[in-house]
Amino acid sequence: MAINTNTAPYGSWKSPITANAVASGSSSVGMARVDQANPTRVYWIESRPQEGGRLVLLSKDVDDYSERTLRELTADSKWNVRTAVHEYGGGAYAVYGGLVVFSNWSDQGVYLVDTNKHDAVPMRIGEQNDKLRYASFVVHPSKKFVVCVREDHRESDIQAPAALVAIPIPSGSIINEKDEYPLAKDVVLFDKTDFVSSPAISPMNNELSFYAWNHPDMNWDATTLYCATVTLGGDGIPSVLEHLRVVAGAPGEPRESIYQPRFDDDGILHFISDRSGFWNPYYLGADGEIQQSLESPLSADFAGPEWTFGESTLQPVPGLKFSVVISYTQNGVLKLGILNVATHAIEDLPAPGWSGVGSFQLGYSHSGEQVLVLIAGGPTEHMSLFTYYINGLSAKQHTGSKVVSDAYSGFLSEPQEVVFSTKLPPFGSSESKDANAYAFYYPPTNKDYQGPDNELPPLLVLSHGGPTSVASSVLQSKIQYWTSRGIAVADVNYGGSTGYGREYRERLYPHFGEVDVQDCCAAALYLADSGLVDRKRLSIMGGSAGGFTTLACLAFRPEVFAVGASLYGISDLEVLAKETHKFEAEYPVHLVGPYPEARAEYIRRSPLYSVDTLACPAIFLQGLEDKVVPPNQATLMVNALKEKGIRVAHIEFEGEQHGFRKSENIVRALEAQLYFFSQILGFETADQIDPVPIFNDPSAANQ
Repeated sequence: MAINTNTAPYGSWKSPITANAVASGSSSVGMARVDQANPTRVYWIESRPQEGGRLVLLSKDVDDYSERTLRELTADSKWNVRTAVHEYGGGAYAVYGGLVVFSNWSDQGVYLVDTNKHDAVPMRIGEQNDKLRYASFVVHPSKKFVVCVREDHRESDIQAPAALVAIPIPSGSIINEKDEYPLAKDVVLFDKTDFVSSPAISPMNNELSFYAWNHPDMNWDATTLYCATVTLGGDGIPSVLEHLRVVAGAPGEPRESIYQPRFDDDGILHFISDRSGFWNPYYLGADGEIQQSLESPLSADFAGPEWTFGESTLQPVPGLKFSVVISYTQNGVLKLGILNVATHAIEDLPAPGWSGVGSFQLGYSHSGEQVLVLIAGGPTEHMSLFTYYINGLSAKQHTGSKVVSDAYSGFLSEPQEVVFSTKLPPFGSSESKDANAYAFYYPPTNKDYQGPDNELPPLLVLSHGGPTSVASSVLQSKIQYWTSRGIAVADVNYGGSTGYGREYRERLYPHFGEVDVQDCCAAALYLADSGLVDRKRLSIMGGSAGGFTTLACLAFRPEVFAVGASLYGISDLEVLAKETHKFEAEYPVHLVGPYPEARAEYIRRSPLYSVDTLACPAIFLQGLEDKVVPPNQATLMVNALKEKGIRVAHIEFEGEQHGFRKSENIVRALEAQLYFFSQILGFETADQIDPVPIFNDPSAANQ
């Protein structure tokens, strides 16, 4: 025991990881890109909660670890490098030869800025219609046009057609009398499917590759990989796609999810597919046949679900024939390496404490050394931008700061992966089989405190969103906020999560609201039965689809949890099936069943229609501009709980969409949850928190 350790009830420990610290540290980096025409320069996106969650584009030299060459390319607050395609966005910019093309959030317009000129101002290009949305940009080496995904909302939102288009890039001299670029029609290259993504252009010729898919599938269910030749007009602008052909995933063939088409220097097409049951790398051979990049498939995922555009965990290495940078996780350990697809040999690259990586890009230092630029993080380090010297096997950090500082040393809880027993559907039947599921367990950690000998800590179970997503062990300040106050956390990768192959991912089909509920409850009870947490003080929290799982646990397994928190969560699956956006419009077909044919099942699994069994208090936090989960989902549930006399709190946030981006709202949401949980679980917080109005609360403080 440390000499100065205080004994205090779990949940009441004083922590330097305040809600304000979490919000200020919520600035994140993403979508790194190296300018392939100037490979000593890296670009990336940074979120700024203190500026309302604005996304800013920055750049610097790949070997500059100071701010000497740093440039903020969208400094003016009117620029927000973000797209609304699929509502989740991603892939909001591209760069080549110093020309940056990006989508601006306020009008969804496409803007061009020449970063070779220090005083250049972004100017709008293309059709300039606010009903058109763009993403997944790639600039052609001629710098005469950009190829991208377009989502057309001129006639409908829920049926917004998707297309692959080319947008002409005007020369600097073509300016009208308003000092603007004139309108230029998009050239539609491909519009034969409900969705299209990830265009890639061969450096050898005008060969174009991309993947596409149709309802009712999501892109992690089944996609088709295409190749075609871009035919250029006399002005160097595309006129049509010719020789369109299916490379993989053709209709009638076994279903596979194909991601990340990439051409190498020799024009060889590389991609990722889960045809083996796991997302593994493949390439298109000279004979037109698909070849395994590995000697034999690995039971490990080399990619994750593409909720957003611009993912990159596979990247050809320039100058290194037949070689690609890859990453995967095996036996809980992240592997990073260079794979030679001809010999199948993997050269391991040491991953210094990382458990999450992405945004792979290849570039060069000014001394000519080849570098891998990536975004990476681990259990004690937020996701940050790094330059990895491949030959020297070392990484240097560009952005972020290690949270293991003097201020937080001794306050960070390191995750422990736990494997626990669960059941598979049909539940309650002799046909239900035993299975394993996974979670990261974070014990309470605070160097200044310990709990009383006769007390076990409360547990907060986290049910991640998606639901086709994954809980990561990369440092999350929001988790440390709880653990440093004496509250244990279990971040559950329930059946349906990614990272464990297709079979595990499809456990949730069509059992959303059943398998996830079973696994979250099993995780909580496993930790309680192991003597790690207090059985009577189990709580659960989730956002979006995780909010639904939270509410379903409270409604259908009321004997397990004492309290829950739903952040922009779903309470009525039927409303979701009828009101959500195009990208997820038919997602429920897989998760529950076809609607309206399976309407009875939608109602049976909806917490809103089972409040008669719900006896647990809950707090609801909701953005009022959420287009993914309509705000009325929370309102309906709150009203039902109020009528039943159950303690409930409801906080709505103006100007927030699906997730909270503004620092003041991040603070309020986190503190409100802590306050509400303290009232229900019976501990006093060390923080001074503004009380949250609680309906049906018998205490005088909330009357």
